[in-house]
Amino acid sequence: MRVARTILIAAACAALSACAAKPPAPVAVARPVVAPDPPVPLDGDYWGTSTRFRAERRDCPHPGVVRLTVQNGQFQYRWNYRTFVDSSVDPDDSVHGQAENITLAGHRNGARIEGDVTNGYCGLHFTVTRRKS
Repeated sequence: MRVARTILIAAACAALSACAAKPPAPVAVARPVVAPDPPVPLDGDYWGTSTRFRAERRDCPHPGVVRLTVQNGQFQYRWNYRTFVDSSVDPDDSVHGQAENITLAGHRNGARIEGDVTNGYCGLHFTVTRRKS
């Protein structure tokens, strides 16, 4: 009976020590390195739309489809059938332009150019996205 009792105590101690043992440390899994997207080229064709945010006169230009062709960081925004706003994109991605009493101000973010064109009485907001070649 002594032997059985000793075996029973040894088994109980082994069970208790197994429960008290620390679990193994988790294995570190290396996460894949994701390369950043390559920069979007500036030059190319951009398509989008404009919306009107100011119209205090009847002869304000109509909103609608906008197409810009950027070459060497330069483009022309068509204000109406006879007036184009000469514009450019700076290295810091700010966009600006001027024609007669019309100003254009905006910014570029990757493949998108957004801006406002106004003469004080009329105003259009435009958003265009670069088309893939």
